[in-house]
Order: sequence, then structure tokens, then C-alpha cells
Amino acid sequence: MPTIDPRLRQLADNIRRYVKASGLTNAEVARALDVDGSAVTRWQNGERTPTVQNLMDLAALVGAEMEDLWKGPHATPATPEQQAMLLKMGEMTPAQQQALLALAATMTGEGR
Repeated sequence: MPTIDPRLRQLADNIRRYVKASGLTNAEVARALDVDGSAVTRWQNGERTPTVQNLMDLAALVGAEMEDLWKGPHATPATPEQQAMLLKMGEMTPAQQQALLALAATMTGEGR
């Protein structure tokens, strides 16, 4: 198997992560983007790189920004709720931020 450039590996991993989080199958994504059925799998494996237009369409389809696909979910809050949470956290003391993060961990099952 050929070595994949780390930047393209990150793109492939992020595409996989966002498609999975969207609840769509690869076949559904392929149909929505009007690409070959195996294209999405190849993008996720790093075997092929989507065109810029496909990246734009994919980002819109899975509710992300194009930058998120390149850099990961930490790049930019994608939803108004995420943006509002960041603004609120900026108003909190460090102790309040830690308490909120602990609460979020219990809500997502990470605190078990």
C-alpha cells in the first residue's frame, strides 16, 4: 500500500468522520454528489482526492465548513449553537468552564 501524505490522510479521516456523523451511507453521499459509487470510499481511504467542487458540496451535505474537512472539527464552529456555546464559555471563569466540560462529558458518556 503506498504511503499517503499526512495532510491527505487527515482529509480522508475527516471525510470519513463527517460522513459517519451525518448518518448518511457512502452510497447516499455518492448519489447526492452525483459521483461514482466508489468515489466516497476512495476519498475516505486516501486513494483519491475530491475536487474542490465535491469538497464544497460534501461540506454542505454533512453540515460542515470546507475548512473542517481539511483541518478537523476544531477549525470553526459549524452551527449557531456551537458558536453561542463558545461565546458563553468565553464569559465564564476557568472553574466554570471546567464544570461545564465535566457536565458535557457525563452527558456524552465520556465521564463514565
